[in-house]
This record gives sequence, C-alpha cells and structure tokens, in this order.
Amino acid sequence: MSTTSLFDGRADHSRIDRGPGIKIYVAFIPWVMFSLIARHSTLRAAAVAALVGALVIALPAIYARRTKVLEIGAILAFAGFTIVAFAADPATGDWVARYARAIAAALLAVIAFSSLLVSPFTAQYARESVPRQFWSSPRFTQINRQLTLMWALVFTALVPAHLLAGALNTSRANLLFNWALPAVLVFWAAKRTSAITAADGQAA
Repeated sequence: MSTTSLFDGRADHSRIDRGPGIKIYVAFIPWVMFSLIARHSTLRAAAVAALVGALVIALPAIYARRTKVLEIGAILAFAGFTIVAFAADPATGDWVARYARAIAAALLAVIAFSSLLVSPFTAQYARESVPRQFWSSPRFTQINRQLTLMWALVFTALVPAHLLAGALNTSRANLLFNWALPAVLVFWAAKRTSAITAADGQAA
C-alpha cells in the first residue's frame, strides 16, 4: 500500500477529513425527524416532514450528479410512508404509526445491505474526502465494505428494539427501546467509524 493513507489529505497537498465525513450523519437527519415527529404528532406530519428533509438533503447531490443510495433510499422510503399515511384506513395508519420506527430501521438495513452488492454506501461519502487515485484501491473498498456492513448490522439490531417498543407501547418502553438503546448503538457505530479510519491513517 502507498505510504499515503487512504484517508490522508497529503496526496493532494490539502487537508482532507478522514472517512465518510460529516455528510453521512446529515443523511440520517430525515430518519431522526421521522422518529421524533411520529412520536409526538401524526404519521402524516412525520412522513411529509421527513420527505421534505430528505429532498433538501439529496437535491444538491442530484444536481451535481453525485447521487447517494442512502439519500435516494430516504426519498423513496418517506414517499412510501406519505402515500400510506394519506391513503390507508385509520386502523392501518395507527398500526404503521406504532411500528414506523421499526419499519424505517428495516428499510435502512435493506439499503445498507443492498449497497454492498454494488458500492458500499459509506464509499459514496468517503469519495468526497479521499483523493481519486485511491477510489479503486482494494484498501478503500475493504474499509468501506467493513463500515457499511457494521452500519447495516446496527440498523438491523434497531428493528427488534423498535418492535418491542411498539408492542409494549408504554412511555418507559419508548424511552428505552426507541431512544436510549438506539442512541447507544448509533454512538458506538460512529465511534467505530472514526476508529477504523483513524487506524488506517496510523498504519500508513
């Protein structure tokens, strides 16, 4: 491997952030909005707000022809939620609202796992901070497959937690399984993302 790290900006003589960068977490904002609003308002409000947020986040990349699977997936997911919210009967709407977070987490897991078949979704963000000459390197691919698989497993782990919160349907269960446990898992994944990319830089 080159003495220059994949996540080291020295290759183009400028400072480059390591790893996927902050934009990958910005892409999660519509999903967080959806969870917050679905809990405190209606499914319709949550779906529409999340869809608008997803469009706002994705449009710059779409115009630049640098679309990202996570952002496009969010648009499709919340468009689907919006259709269900306005078209479904009250009973179906109530059921979807109760288990909306579990459905959203499952969709995130599907998006992440599916991206492994083509291009790991973290790689689409990492390319914005990694010199182009490294994009096709085995190390770059390996790191991003590792990161994407980790995030996919975290999203999968959120599904039973959200299902349990929906089934119990109590304030304590909501706090524990819809917020506390997911926050711990996402924080751990974010720390691991930083650690993995930092380790690559130290190994260079």
